[in-house]
Amino acid sequence: MSRCGPSPFIFPSQAEVFHQRLASLATLFQPKGRSYVYPKATIDDCWEKVLLNQFHDVLPGSAIGMVYDDAEQLYSEVCKDCQALLEEAFGVLLSGSVSLLGDVPSSQPFDLVAVNTTPFPRRDVIKIPVSAVSQSLIPQPVQTSADGKHAYVLLQAQENEMIARPTVLSADYMPASVYTNSSDHFVLRNQNMQLTISQGRITSLYDVQLGRELLPKGSTGGLVIFEDRPNYWDAWDVEIHHLETPTCLEFSGVHVIAEGPLRASVQTQVKYGKSTIDVTISLDAFNATTKDNSRPLFVFDAEVDWHERHKFLKFELPLAINNTVATYESQFGWVQRPTHKNTTIDVAKFGVCSHKYTNLSKYGYGVAFLSESKYGFVCEGNVLHISLLRAATGPDAEQDQGESIILYSRLGMAYMCSFLESDVPMAAYVFNSPLHLRAVPQATAASPLVSKLPFWLEGSSNVFLETIKCGEDDDFGVNGTTKTVVLRLYEAFGGHGHVELRVAQDVPVVNAYTTNLLEDHKSELALAQGTNRDFILKLDFRGFEVKTVKLVLAGGKSDSLTAVKRDSWVTVGEDQ
Repeated sequence: MSRCGPSPFIFPSQAEVFHQRLASLATLFQPKGRSYVYPKATIDDCWEKVLLNQFHDVLPGSAIGMVYDDAEQLYSEVCKDCQALLEEAFGVLLSGSVSLLGDVPSSQPFDLVAVNTTPFPRRDVIKIPVSAVSQSLIPQPVQTSADGKHAYVLLQAQENEMIARPTVLSADYMPASVYTNSSDHFVLRNQNMQLTISQGRITSLYDVQLGRELLPKGSTGGLVIFEDRPNYWDAWDVEIHHLETPTCLEFSGVHVIAEGPLRASVQTQVKYGKSTIDVTISLDAFNATTKDNSRPLFVFDAEVDWHERHKFLKFELPLAINNTVATYESQFGWVQRPTHKNTTIDVAKFGVCSHKYTNLSKYGYGVAFLSESKYGFVCEGNVLHISLLRAATGPDAEQDQGESIILYSRLGMAYMCSFLESDVPMAAYVFNSPLHLRAVPQATAASPLVSKLPFWLEGSSNVFLETIKCGEDDDFGVNGTTKTVVLRLYEAFGGHGHVELRVAQDVPVVNAYTTNLLEDHKSELALAQGTNRDFILKLDFRGFEVKTVKLVLAGGKSDSLTAVKRDSWVTVGEDQ
C-alpha cells in the first residue's frame, strides 16, 4: 500500500488471512448443531472491501492520495468487523474465554491457551505485556525482558490441533542467547544458527550444525537505501539502474532487550536524512517448523518514521549460494526468475512480486525471506533484496510518509536436498498465521468445542489444505435446509501428489463432490470409511493443481448440487 499510519490499518495479505481463519472457525461449528449462525453477510461485506482495494493502482502505490485515505478507512472497518466476529467465534470454541488483553474476571481461575488456525504442528514464543495481564495467567517458569515489562511464553500445538498450550523448553534444545564483547559487536545464537552484528552491519550468518558460513567473505548484510528516480512514471516504474546507487545503512545504539532462554533479542536504530528506523532482531530457541533439518527464523521488526523523497529502502543479504534462478511464491505455487542478466529478457525480470516467501537455494542448502506484508523482491546474483518503503512524489506526493510498522523475516535452512523438499512453504504459512491468545476458565480449558481439525490430510506432504468454508449456496440460518462444507486444496511444489482427505466421524457427511471455483459440481467422489469410522476421500494432484471439494452434511439438500451450472462468459476446460 502507498500510505501507512498508526491507525488500526492492516495490509491486504493480513486481511486475507483474517477472512480465511474466520471462515474456517465459523465453518467448524456447523456440524455441531449449535445455534451459532455463520456470519455470511458480514464476511461478504468485508471481503468486498478487501477486493475493492486490491485494484491494480491501489496495491502498488500508484493512485492519488485520496484513494489511500479511503483504503485506510475501509481496511480499518475490515479489521474492526473481523476482530468482532473472531471474538464471537472464539467464545463459541472456548466457552467463557476472553481476550488475553481484555478484562479477565477475577471471580474464577483462568488458564492461558492459544487458538492455532493452521493444520501444522508448531512451537511459538509469544511476547506478553506483563502490565496488561494477570500474573496468574503467565505460566512459570517464564522468561522476562531486560526491562521486566514483557514475558515470553512457549506454546505448542501438535499436527491438526486447534489449541496450543504452554509448555517448557525441553532438554533437546539449547537456549537462545545473545552476547557481546563491545558496544558494536553482538552475537545471537541458538543450537543451529548464529548471527553476528559488527560495526553496524550483519557480518556473519553461520550454520552451527554444519559449520558453514553463509555470507561471502568480505560481504555484509542489512538495510540499504537506493536512489529512486524512474525515467518516466514516478510511482509506476522501478528502473533497474536504481540498483547501481546503494547506500548501506548502519545499525547504531545496539542493546540487548531479551537474553533467552526462549528468545534472544537486540534493539537498534538506523538514522538517514530526516528518517529514523528502529529495528528489533530476534532469535528463538526453536526452528521455523518441526521438520527435520529445519532452521530457525531471524525475525526483524522495524518501526519507521519516514520522511524521504525519491528513495527506496530495502533489506539485503549476500549469500554464499549461487544459482541461475531464485524462487518466488505465487498464490497457489511458485515461479522462478533468473538471477543473472545474460539477455535483455533476463534484465527485464529483475524485480518480482512474491507472496509469502522468496528462496535462493542449490543442492543441499537454501535461504529464504519470509514476509507477511511486503511483496517486492530482487535477487541480483547471490544477493537477495526485499523492498520495504518507497518515496515517490506522484501521483501521491505523500507516499509512505510518516510512521509505519514493518515485520519482515529471514529464514536460513539447511538440507541434504533442494528447495522442492524443504519446509519453506509450511514455514511461510505458519509465519503468516499467528496464534490467537485467550484466557480460558480452568473448568472449560480442557474441553474446547473443537479440539482437532475435523478435516486433515494423510499422504503427500506437498499438498496443503488451504481453505475451509461454508458453501456459497447454503441457507445461512439456524434451521437452514442446505448445509455444506467447502475445502480447497492445492499442490504447493509443482509435483504430483496423492492424499487421503480424512473427515472426522462426527461430521455427518452424506455426499462429496469435486467442484470448480464457483462451487458448481464436476463429479461425485466415493466416500470410504476408515478403521476409526472417519470418512476417506482419495485425491490425486498434478503440479500446482487446485482442487475444491464440497461435502454435503446430513439434513442438507444433496440434489441441489445437480442444478444447471451458472452462465459464464468464460469457459474453462474440464478434465477428461
